[in-house]
Amino acid sequence: MKTGLTICLVLVAVALGKAERLSFLEGKLKLDTGETFTQDKEAKAEKKSELAHFAARDSDGWGAVTRGTHGIKPEGLSDYLKKKVAEYTKGLSWLPKLKWLKKEIVTINGRQWADMRYIAPRANPQNDRDGLLYTRILATSYDGQLLEILFTSNTDENPALKDQIDKVIESVQLENPK
Repeated sequence: MKTGLTICLVLVAVALGKAERLSFLEGKLKLDTGETFTQDKEAKAEKKSELAHFAARDSDGWGAVTRGTHGIKPEGLSDYLKKKVAEYTKGLSWLPKLKWLKKEIVTINGRQWADMRYIAPRANPQNDRDGLLYTRILATSYDGQLLEILFTSNTDENPALKDQIDKVIESVQLENPK
């Protein structure tokens, strides 16, 4: 009975536009964008490697799913993580000073992922997530290529958008390639 009710609630949420379960890589990668983000189906991919681009419906946020064009093995994730953190930390011309909330290798469903979170804090922040430019990056080696999922809030101080970004990232499911 609970299963039937759950399925009913999911179908109602999808029908009302409250949830969107998307799949990529022939159905192997799945994620929920919730009601906050919508897939930009008309946008041209900025890079050949971009599988999808997302825009926040009512705020200043976006996301992307990219597949690398250079090989990476699971044991290379640690080096990828170090390079990515160093690149963002040294300060790109468009990036403000960042505070790293997380930058580590984690295991999700038996697969290693690089999990990175940063924020550009405001002066005298009230908590760790009080600021602008909240970004989550989740990356792994998939079939010998880098798979990167990135969602960010550009200038939105609203903690609800940051929470939604976390929900999108936490919904990611990836099956092993055949």
